[in-house]
Parts: sequence; C-alpha cells; structure tokens
Amino acid sequence: MRVSKTMLGALLTLAGLIASAPAQAEILTFHARLDGKYGAEPTGSAATGKARIKVDTERKRVSVEMDVDGITTDALWDKLVAAPIGPIHFHKYATPAGGDSVLVLPLPYGADYRATKKGLRVTMKDYDYEAGARLLKSTLTFDDFVAAMRSGLVILNVHTDAFNPGEISGRVEQR
Repeated sequence: MRVSKTMLGALLTLAGLIASAPAQAEILTFHARLDGKYGAEPTGSAATGKARIKVDTERKRVSVEMDVDGITTDALWDKLVAAPIGPIHFHKYATPAGGDSVLVLPLPYGADYRATKKGLRVTMKDYDYEAGARLLKSTLTFDDFVAAMRSGLVILNVHTDAFNPGEISGRVEQR
C-alpha cells in the first residue's frame, strides 16, 4: 500500500497532537461510613457519619463532603480544633485489620466546618494534598495515599473532647 506524502504528513500531525494532548485527570470517588463501633478503640458512640471523598489524580487535590450526626462543632476536641491538623483527619493503617497507623491528611478546622441541626458538616474542595501532608509532616506521597485508599488502609477519624483518640471512624472505600 502506498501512502502519499500529504496523507503521511497529516497522520504524523495527528499523532503529534494526540501525544502532546494533556492527560485527562482521573477523578476517583471514595466513601466512608463512620460510627463508634469501628476502629482500634471502639467507643460505642451513637454518633454516625458519612463522607464522600473525591481525589483528582492529576492535580493532587482532595475534596471531602462529610455529614456527622450526633457530634456538634462544640464537641470536637478543642486541642485539635486549635491545632493546624484539625479534629478530623485521615489515618493510614498497616493492614486492613489495623496495626500501626500514621496521620496522612488533615481537615483543618475553619470555615469548611458548619453546624447543622443534627451535628456538623464539613465541605472541603480541591484541598492540596501536599500542603495538608506537610502540616502533619507526613512522609506518605500522594501516590502512596491513593494506593492506600484503594487498598482499604485509610480510616477517616473524628476526634472529640469526650473521646480524644476518636469518637467515630470509618474505613475509606472505593465504589
């Protein structure tokens, strides 16, 4: 088969455009259901929560929409409300059954936290993973964070004055 120079030029131009096109961001969606029955230290708390987490793999940004029933903003652990890491954050565990954990990504307390009739709501949009990880001095790279989330090794935890280690928590899962 013989290809004309014009057709070959057009094909090469098209191939170059495809190769130079920016990669599409992959937006991963995760969910967590939180309660007082889960985690290393179950509390028996009647409080519950649910979170939807979106991760932009190209921009390395994390968005969180979280509703908690049974815990008010006033009940959040005062020490962590005042700290840069905030009273709600992600932990990465050694195994799905638990074990050693490291703090991974905080949800710093501030305007993204709002009181609701039943408890509180946290809405963080396009949170820079690397900036958040620096607050915790976390050594977990963004790629390791995503891999841990995909593997079910990440827990979302809500710390309160009544239960400093965490009143409710839940495994982050991809659906």
